Amino acid sequence: MATVKMILDKRTVKSDGTFSINFQICHNRKTTTRSSKVHVLETDWDETTKSIKKSNPLHKALNLKLKLGFAELQSQLLTADDDEVKSFLTPAPPLPAEIVEAKKTIFEFAQELITQLRADNKIGNAWVYEATVNALKEFHPDEKLYFESIDYQFLVKYNSFLANRGIKHNSIYLYVRTIRIFYNKAIKSKIVDRAYYPFDDYKLRPEKTKKRAVEIDILKSIHSVQLTPDSSIWHARNYFLLSFYLIGISIVDLSLLKKSNNKNGRIIYKRRKTGKWYDIKLQPAAIEILNYYSGNIEYLLPITNRQALNDEHLIRGIKSKTKLINKFLSQIMKLLNIDAKVTTYTARHSWATIAKKAGFSIELIAEALGHEYGNRTTAVYLDNFDQDVIDDMNEKVVQSIIK
Repeated sequence: MATVKMILDKRTVKSDGTFSINFQICHNRKTTTRSSKVHVLETDWDETTKSIKKSNPLHKALNLKLKLGFAELQSQLLTADDDEVKSFLTPAPPLPAEIVEAKKTIFEFAQELITQLRADNKIGNAWVYEATVNALKEFHPDEKLYFESIDYQFLVKYNSFLANRGIKHNSIYLYVRTIRIFYNKAIKSKIVDRAYYPFDDYKLRPEKTKKRAVEIDILKSIHSVQLTPDSSIWHARNYFLLSFYLIGISIVDLSLLKKSNNKNGRIIYKRRKTGKWYDIKLQPAAIEILNYYSGNIEYLLPITNRQALNDEHLIRGIKSKTKLINKFLSQIMKLLNIDAKVTTYTARHSWATIAKKAGFSIELIAEALGHEYGNRTTAVYLDNFDQDVIDDMNEKVVQSIIK
């Protein structure tokens, strides 16, 4: 009968001074080991109780991981026949040198993903992937980082590293979530085995952000405040209000609207982020603003850089302009002596909040915003909303701030 016990393998020390904890399998005087993917300092290991001491700050989580892994291995051996037990004791043949040499690092694989995203004009995602790679390289400068090296303890230490550098929790969450995306894609590409996947044990959730919506009175004040026509702050206010009038359209999508998107008094466009089509009736307040910019040749608004060398250059310019718009929105708040944060995101969140307070259903609001709501049955129901219903809702929301 095969037996299992836990041992601290002192034959190889890692760069951080830790040793691996392995499961040692014995059967008919033959032994082999399997990694538990847990490693600790020698001083943190209790040889008598075969457990990690309290001196290790992660002792509870790591001991639980060891306990579950030990129980699973025992269960496998108890139900295995002789041939299956022998397979446990037979070491896998070493990989050919050419395969080992060709094995991709995380950084190499991530760069391939980034290159593909750029080819697909998914510039925003490419930037997120690049930021994730740069943060990971700060923590692990060695380019030879393989997916198998990322385990529970690696992720915990990486989290602490970023937190100690003053990175906000939700930014850390974004970096870790993106590494998880890399890992999932690597599994599908057969670069790493699913058995090494660390995210079943390591969970990180985003913090709830402060509400971005503001009250109707604040939006009314933004609408009515006297600003010097054709000034930068005046244009910023126009772009913000247009975003609100067009059911919270993003500044990127607003900037990329062309005259061809304005058809028979409706703005018809495909959202860059999701690929979903929108069909929005122009309210008189929106038409008034657009008429001011009617002299533009191609785009409805003079936000984009017409001399942009490529799509990425174009989006980078819009992002830079968005920062300026947010700066001027902050100045408007100071002029109004209102203690509230207003950014381009505020338009979308405020539109939804006002619609909800006006008594419109969450299903209808979700449809207008392009969100999926509920199950597939609900989604089919939402597809049947008459466009006039959404037009009527938007008209009431817009009128609520310009009366």
